Amino acid sequence: MSKSGKNISKWIFGYNSDFGLDPESSDAGRLRACQMAAIVNTSVLTILAKLTCVFVVYFTFRDSLSGWLLGYWAFALCVFGALGLIHAYQSKARGLILTASPRAYVKAINAAACSGGLWAVMPIMLYPNISVEERVIIIAIMSGLMGGGVLSLNTVPKAMFVWLFLLTSGSVVALLQNPTPVNYMLLCLLVVYAIALLRAGNTMASTFAKNTIAGFELSRQKDTINVLLKDFAENAHDWLWEINKIGMVSIGKEDFLRSLKAEFNTISPGDQRGNYGTEHHQTLNMRSLDELRNYYNAHKSFRDIVISSFGSEGAKWVSLSGKPIYNDKNEFAGFRGVASDITDKKKSEERIAYLAHNDALTGLVNRANFSRALDDLLQANEANLDWSVFYLDLDGFKAVNDTHGHSMGDNLLLEVAKRLKRPVSDKDIVARLGGDEFAILCKSAGSIQSVSTLAEVLLKEVGKPYNINEKLLDIGVSIGIALRNSDGSDAHTLLNNADLALYRAKAEGRGTFRLYEHQMDEIVKERRSLEGDLKKALKNGELSLCYQPLISARETKTVSFEALARWTHPERGSISPADFIPIAEAMGIITEIGEWVLREACQEASNWPDTISVAVNLSPQQFQSGELVETVSRVLDETGLPPKRLELEITESLFIENTDQVMQSLNALKEMGVSISLDDFGTGYSSLSYLLKFPFDKLKIDRSLVNSISHDENAKNVLEAITKLASIMKLTVTAEGVESLEQIKILLNMHCTHFQGFLFGKPLKRDELSAFLIQETIPKPDAMEFSETRKTA
Repeated sequence: MSKSGKNISKWIFGYNSDFGLDPESSDAGRLRACQMAAIVNTSVLTILAKLTCVFVVYFTFRDSLSGWLLGYWAFALCVFGALGLIHAYQSKARGLILTASPRAYVKAINAAACSGGLWAVMPIMLYPNISVEERVIIIAIMSGLMGGGVLSLNTVPKAMFVWLFLLTSGSVVALLQNPTPVNYMLLCLLVVYAIALLRAGNTMASTFAKNTIAGFELSRQKDTINVLLKDFAENAHDWLWEINKIGMVSIGKEDFLRSLKAEFNTISPGDQRGNYGTEHHQTLNMRSLDELRNYYNAHKSFRDIVISSFGSEGAKWVSLSGKPIYNDKNEFAGFRGVASDITDKKKSEERIAYLAHNDALTGLVNRANFSRALDDLLQANEANLDWSVFYLDLDGFKAVNDTHGHSMGDNLLLEVAKRLKRPVSDKDIVARLGGDEFAILCKSAGSIQSVSTLAEVLLKEVGKPYNINEKLLDIGVSIGIALRNSDGSDAHTLLNNADLALYRAKAEGRGTFRLYEHQMDEIVKERRSLEGDLKKALKNGELSLCYQPLISARETKTVSFEALARWTHPERGSISPADFIPIAEAMGIITEIGEWVLREACQEASNWPDTISVAVNLSPQQFQSGELVETVSRVLDETGLPPKRLELEITESLFIENTDQVMQSLNALKEMGVSISLDDFGTGYSSLSYLLKFPFDKLKIDRSLVNSISHDENAKNVLEAITKLASIMKLTVTAEGVESLEQIKILLNMHCTHFQGFLFGKPLKRDELSAFLIQETIPKPDAMEFSETRKTA
């Protein structure tokens, strides 16, 4: 509905039928019940008034119209009125109704329409054939009915509008049957009167609804306050206490402080020997009791003296504040004050202190405490002591988290922590550094042979299957080791060296261990050098794009190009995207590079034939920035490329975190008209749930599956299942890494819709595109053979 239409509807009906509430909400149901109750409360009086009008009309005009016709009319209204009285009686007998469905509105509107329709025909039947004096009676009755209807039906604006509309329409028709100047004047007055009544009724409806909704909120606030007051009364942590001069204690929570009663009594002058009792001597805070005794003897006020008690229920802490009291003769009569149960506060402080040194989940030492232990050991400077640092990272843990949820992942980390503690000695320190990373300060092993033996044991222990919640889980671990006597002189350097060794272990296949070697520093220096050069690469124009064709199986021609980033270093030459893209992501500059790739690709594609689109890969970090949708929209506007000719490729790793934010961005891009493709499907974190959560346009099968279909029956079966699934979900399927006609034949039999690979063309530079597109229109042996293969398949 247009804005003007909404304004007119709002003016006629006041507000929407639920006055801004969700129709399915509990408040909307309660409001409808109140509106219906308001109508019922006035219905008896209203119906009796209407029946009175029926009798007046019948006995006044029965000679002016066929008696049987007017009789039928009067009978119908009497029946309708009787039904209304019965409904009102039943409603009051049922008592208060807490909620009402939207059908209650429909019933009220229908009732208003039936009654209003019957009254509307009355002036049409009578007005033309009666005297002027009798017409006055008709006008008076209709005016009264219009006003009375507004008063009784205003809580339901649509019912009120239907009533007014029908009565006004009947009166207008009656007046127009006798077109005289007087009747025209009456008609104008009638319309003005109806509009005024409608507006007044809407105002009353709005006021009623606002007051009712405000009452709901006030009731909720009252209930909340009552709950809070009840909770405070039941769980208050403060209470009054009093000690008189002979040592008697009067305390509101005597059950809580029963174990302290004897200690309070010893504060009094009755025991000057300082005997605090042998039974509690080891369980109470003696310093606090001595402090209390000093205040007591000096008759001085005190604040927040903490006393601890240890009983069967565990540790309890109470904070005492008090002041001396005096009798009428100004003689010291004892102390009176306030006691506060600060057990929860103390436990929270202990928990905070614990978490400052330990991991909350596993209970192991945390990173900060582990670093302190390293520093302490280094400062001890015991030359004859050899020890080592193990840096461990779990292999396959993220897959468990993604597949089974974080709760399962937490349980798995607990089990890993237990297994890591088994092979080490009591002197060694096991720590969780964060996520799935652990470390061990191994004081019992410092030689290459001893750390290698321990590492093998840890690999075997952690690598055993885990049975958690009746699910069998398999993970592994990679380990990096730094020796104290050769690999560093401070905690930071040792941890960093162990981390470098871990990086090497993971790079060489995971599930193994490596000792730190000095040449590993060169790898770090090399990476840092690349990072510095990559920051300048975009500014210096060292980055460029190549375009690899995607071929349609049905049309046997290029329908799209995938834009691929290339870096030509002035000294190192060509650097693989597999090397510099992860660096860009780690540095946080992938968003800037990604926007440049998107703009360059769209600008180039705007010069291509309208039948050819461009595909651009996106990094998960581009979604995290929160500006991706705006960036894509801006680039399309600047380059003039239609959204339908842009295809954005994402990988399943994008869904690991912030799924809701990712889905919002993908839906916005989809609404824009951009195509979304799921890249590298069939590997990594493949999950059918992603296909159900978002309507992708295309699946791209990873080249590892395509390369295996010629000789691996399992790979062939997996690929066939994926293509069948895509066909059912009406998705196009692109096979990457196609290099032989044998693969083409197999893929065509599986109804694969698009191909990409060196068989059709390697990535092309910008100046090579035109020649490629021209050559594609000329039949070539490979193209003809592909076409024949497609026909036979």
